[in-house]
Amino acid sequence: MNFVADTPRLEIFRVAGIPVKVDITFALVPLFLFGTFEQSPLVFAVLVVAVFLSVLLHELGHATFARLFAVPVGEILVGGFYGYARMLRSPPSKLANIIILLAGPLTNGLIFLLCWNALGQPDIGPTGRFGPIAPAPWLADSPWKLQAVWTLAGINLAMLVFNLLPAFPLDGGRIYRDVLSAILPQAGAVRVIALLGVLVGVWSAFMGLRISLVMLLIGAQIAIINWSILKAPGNAKNN
Repeated sequence: MNFVADTPRLEIFRVAGIPVKVDITFALVPLFLFGTFEQSPLVFAVLVVAVFLSVLLHELGHATFARLFAVPVGEILVGGFYGYARMLRSPPSKLANIIILLAGPLTNGLIFLLCWNALGQPDIGPTGRFGPIAPAPWLADSPWKLQAVWTLAGINLAMLVFNLLPAFPLDGGRIYRDVLSAILPQAGAVRVIALLGVLVGVWSAFMGLRISLVMLLIGAQIAIINWSILKAPGNAKNN
């Protein structure tokens, strides 16, 4: 997911030569998570680290497959509930682009499956809540480890599903744009996804009123971005 703006950022380390940076909006993560749950300082720290790792691994998924297609990656940015892997040139084909885009959400899916298995493969309700768990022995006697795995599972399941929705600038929006452009003109494909994106954004914002302020803000931004693309589709081909 990419909501990149020109914000102050700091390089914290490198992975395979790729700079990993955190921008100032990441400060919103602990701000919005504070008070969301009844939690100890340790659990709160686990929540913040889980968000960071989930976004970072998502972007590393993109970066890894980009390099497989000989597309250099300039940097990975982790921001407040979003991330960005900056490609230095376009993928060699639409199929390659789709695979690179899919790699991020599928990385989240793999993390979720590992965590879900460690939790004893609990049932998942329609709202994404887990049923009773039977954690692995290495988790059962450690409350903070159990909380960490539980949190990672929930965040990565949400990222998998949300990033595959048909809306810009989510991975799903760009994937479905490339798929649709095989049967529609590029501008038409962009408009279809942008229209769906407005609906996705409004729905997400509405659900955020009941679930969380974070979802409300992200939904509102998605709706605004996609409405802008609808008004000027010729400017949206690089979304």
